[in-house]
Amino acid sequence: MTSSTDYRGRFAPSPTGPLHFGSLIAAVGSYLNTKHHHGTWLVRMEDLDIPRCVAGAAEDILRTLAAFGLVSDKPVIYQSQRSAAYEEALQQRGRLGGACEPQYFEIDRAGVHSSPPAYTSLNTPSANTSAQRTVFPAYTDCIAARYSCIC
Repeated sequence: MTSSTDYRGRFAPSPTGPLHFGSLIAAVGSYLNTKHHHGTWLVRMEDLDIPRCVAGAAEDILRTLAAFGLVSDKPVIYQSQRSAAYEEALQQRGRLGGACEPQYFEIDRAGVHSSPPAYTSLNTPSANTSAQRTVFPAYTDCIAARYSCIC
């Protein structure tokens, strides 16, 4: 059997609205599996897609989880607050010989309510500084490297 320091389970909802039943089932499954292995259960809020995040949804999701007895064993991690840690991981990867080449994606805020939101891949940051557009970096040769440090 795995020790609690080895086994970690997690639930990573996006705060785009109330927790729906399917996500609750996923959380219960993750929680029960983690506890079966005497592990640490973590909640990581995937709050990076700012145009889709709903004010108050993260707190509502955490209240719903708590109502079902599902409480993170450590403080909840908010992805939007971890940019410095991700940048450091990417730099460390570069020092160790890995390569994550930056690429930029542009969000067309006028198309935010489209499904999915309108993202345009660019090679360099946009010169367009209109309030209707936001440019943010991502990394093309890593699996969501900017956001989850899985390189």
